[in-house]
Amino acid sequence: MKIVVMGAGALGSIVAALMHAAGHEVALVARGARAEHLKANGVALEGLATVKAAVPVVTDASTLREADLLVLTVKTFDTAAALEQLKHIKVKSALSVQNGMMKEDQMAAAFGRDAVLLSTSNFSGGVRADGVTQFTVNLGYTIGELDGTVSPRVQDICAMFEQAGLKAIASEETLSAAWTKLTMWCGSAIACALTRATTPGVFQDPDGLRVGARVMREAGAVAMAEGATLGVVAPYDVAAMMAAPNEDSALPYLRQAGAVFAQSMPQHKPSILQALEAGRRLEIEETLGDVIARAGRHGVPVPTIDAGYRLLAAIDRLARA
Repeated sequence: MKIVVMGAGALGSIVAALMHAAGHEVALVARGARAEHLKANGVALEGLATVKAAVPVVTDASTLREADLLVLTVKTFDTAAALEQLKHIKVKSALSVQNGMMKEDQMAAAFGRDAVLLSTSNFSGGVRADGVTQFTVNLGYTIGELDGTVSPRVQDICAMFEQAGLKAIASEETLSAAWTKLTMWCGSAIACALTRATTPGVFQDPDGLRVGARVMREAGAVAMAEGATLGVVAPYDVAAMMAAPNEDSALPYLRQAGAVFAQSMPQHKPSILQALEAGRRLEIEETLGDVIARAGRHGVPVPTIDAGYRLLAAIDRLARA
């Protein structure tokens, strides 16, 4: 299969290296120093998979003409610019690993709705100082059609990812899976970024735990107003947190998730905290900002998310001023 991966950060590197190693024709679109490093050294993974792949690196996307599958892995604030570079490509199927609920509409505007698949990723990693990507989480890449069905192409793409070593789930509930992950992400992002604490650290602290649970319950209310049925994104039982009669009774579920991280990934940090520590721009407008906008349309109060978003926006502006 001919695959274009747009973006050479951790997730783009994981997809590109695994697919190339599985024998697919991969073009990895990258830029700057990262592109030069990958051209010289290949795309290297360590952790859950050990791979060093001589993936073709493309710095000028205008040279690309077609793709059986396009995987969008850039940061959400780079989506519009990335799609502007890619919209000339004839794309059969397109999906994204990004957080949030805006990505499918953005890709549909570039490639047409028939090409776009609804997806949510629950795999992750980080690029080390030596340029190697540490592959740390492989809990699933949920994929479905925009209309909520599982088509033959969805099954084929999931099988391809599985064969390459990336867990994939063909699902009729991809909208719910996407909202379940975003609900979890909102709580983790705000609590970890504002405290600069690891995931297990913040969710074993009484106040960090309470803020995280409060944010998740606010985001979950928005998700339900959008028509999603919340579930589980391991190790977070988001459905149980939402079904709890009050905030206090939701805390044990989040505390248990923190305990799982403490045992299996004690140094885990969400991507937003990694970006904050590295001095990079934060992904908040297309994630937290979008949740707040949707909450406003549905009349759902989200005061904790709003406060967290505004504090992170201030931190981001001041850091880049």
